[in-house]
Amino acid sequence: MRKVVLILMSLLLLTGVAFTACAKPAAPPEGAPPTAPAEKPAAPPPKEGVIQCICTSGGAFYPEFAEGFFITPYIEYLMGHIELCPALKGKFELKLYPAAQLYNQNDAQTALAAGSIQLTYGGPHFYEQWNPAWKLLEAPGLIYSWEHFLRVMETEPYKELQKDLAGKGITILNWAGQAGNVYIFTTKRCEKISDLKGLKIRYFGGEGQAKAINALGAQGIFLPYTEVVTALQTHQIDGVITDVTGGAFFYELYRYCPNMMPYVLCVQPVCNAVNTKWYESLPSNKEPFNPGIRESFDRVFQGIRTDYYYNGLEDWAMGAWQGMGCYVAKYDAAEDQKLKDLMLKAQESMFAGLDPKYMKAIESVR
Repeated sequence: MRKVVLILMSLLLLTGVAFTACAKPAAPPEGAPPTAPAEKPAAPPPKEGVIQCICTSGGAFYPEFAEGFFITPYIEYLMGHIELCPALKGKFELKLYPAAQLYNQNDAQTALAAGSIQLTYGGPHFYEQWNPAWKLLEAPGLIYSWEHFLRVMETEPYKELQKDLAGKGITILNWAGQAGNVYIFTTKRCEKISDLKGLKIRYFGGEGQAKAINALGAQGIFLPYTEVVTALQTHQIDGVITDVTGGAFFYELYRYCPNMMPYVLCVQPVCNAVNTKWYESLPSNKEPFNPGIRESFDRVFQGIRTDYYYNGLEDWAMGAWQGMGCYVAKYDAAEDQKLKDLMLKAQESMFAGLDPKYMKAIESVR
């Protein structure tokens, strides 16, 4: 039985999600530094009378690691729509540059804002460079779930934050899903927060994650993703924070770190985004049954919900994790709240300069 489950885990690794939080790279799992290609081919000019859409991705569309999981379904839909929709056929051209052929995913954001490309994926951590309020959305202990995140984005302060981003060149088309709830995995069984005291826990993000882990009594250790397995094997670290759908199996935590606490530290939202000026220049026609190019383009990004698939994927991965003999501590609501309160208090100094309306908006829809 264990052999069968190991095979299934390998398949999950090839098709699962490893996009990841707070210092996100492209195709590798969370924490990997983005790598630019040695040469960047220039995109050819569009045909006369044809609208060109240059789409980049830091990782490959297949296998479906990370961005491949989130952006690939939309790209496939858009490719088919271009062939079948009268508003787009012969008038719209999609140019794809995956695997950092043009830009790594960090640089893709500034290229998108400048109009050098027209379409890519993004997330709150990428947008902090334009407004630090974005950091709240991936801060440990603040957002309780994907559903909570979606409610937050519908509040007035966060609608304005997205509008502000559009004014700086990036229009968010949709929040496609999230790359996984982030949990704590440890080498020893931890039933309560107090059990984490003294443990060395690898984190992948920035200052907020370090402060949050230290507030739980553990010692936050930053390591690049390439060093995690070795550090676990040699007992340099006693645990990691990552998601169960991708990172847990990428790092083979079922071998080295088979104990999990069931409390969500943070979520990892992913969106599809376009260059604002390009998007607003698309010919529009809102007449019923006669959509313009912009309306037909929009249809692609409003017609798919990859987050529905992700929810099922996490449920499956959690079952597979336990099916391998790995441990998940019993959920305790009081411990969950204690964890979130400790992490939030530890990060207060980081949020001191932000307009209080953003924190109030998060709390108002919790």
